[in-house]
Amino acid sequence: MKFKLFSAVVLGLASLVLATGCNNKKELWIYTSLYKEVIAEMEPLLKAAIPEAEIKWFQGGSENVAGKVNAELAGGKTKADLILTSDPFWYQELKQSGKLLAYDSAATKDVPSELKDPDHAFVTVRIPLMVMAYHSESLQPDQLPKSWKDLTLPRFNKKLSMGSPLESGTSFTAVALLSRLLGWDYFKDLRKQDLVAAGGNSSVITRIETREKILGVVLLENILKAQAKGSPVKAIYPEDGSIPVPSPIAIMKSTQNPEVAKKIVDWFFSEAAQRAIVKGGMYSPLDKIESPVNAKPWAEVKRQMLPWNSKILAELFSSRDQIKTQFSEIIAH
Repeated sequence: MKFKLFSAVVLGLASLVLATGCNNKKELWIYTSLYKEVIAEMEPLLKAAIPEAEIKWFQGGSENVAGKVNAELAGGKTKADLILTSDPFWYQELKQSGKLLAYDSAATKDVPSELKDPDHAFVTVRIPLMVMAYHSESLQPDQLPKSWKDLTLPRFNKKLSMGSPLESGTSFTAVALLSRLLGWDYFKDLRKQDLVAAGGNSSVITRIETREKILGVVLLENILKAQAKGSPVKAIYPEDGSIPVPSPIAIMKSTQNPEVAKKIVDWFFSEAAQRAIVKGGMYSPLDKIESPVNAKPWAEVKRQMLPWNSKILAELFSSRDQIKTQFSEIIAH
């Protein structure tokens, strides 16, 4: 009887210790537009690296993540501890409204300064690349456009599509940088070409694959994913510069666990995390990390890429509404 009582006490104490250990785990939410397969690769690695945290994920497109956070903030407070999306302009908005926690992570020392917020509110953790794509059975190599400007040539009439900058953050970045490079007359010329601008990047890939529009402005990662499934879609890296979409990570100022959140930021710049990002078809901001499989080397892309820095981000952010309005007036009418 004494042995049974002793066993029950031991078991009870063990259960209490286990329960206490579980309760000591700090719950943190990462809101992200990372692809589900990239998150699946990261989850066990992050769990092993930061065992004291119970990390939960909300995954959606950049616009959906921003909508969720903004709605939660309007209600008083967001559940998100960290945000990781591909809309750099949204981070500028959050920074200006005082919603981000400044953190100058030592893990980001090799990230180029032009990819960092000067006040340390956010830092680029991955670089999706906007390029041109084509249906390889409909266009031969000698028929391809070589530059963004070439898309206005008569032979590409009724052949081009892109995502809508009103629906897709990456498409907005593309429109913003192209209007800066070529002016709004360029988009007037594209309108004469019967440009279709609707949906996001997956919609552009679908239109190319079905030959509705055999040319597109689209993210490289979407092309690489399609190719892995046997798609005839191929990439064109424009001679006048591919479009970077610097995608940051940031800590929300409202987090209850800032020190653990900082550890998570540090981890995202580890080789393990960066390799998972690259496996998803995106480039790393760290030169030491290899480029995506079947993509041009980062060193080569960098030489021709359109410029990006905090000054350009601030300039385009200040005219964000005008850019959307101008695009709508030209393309939708």
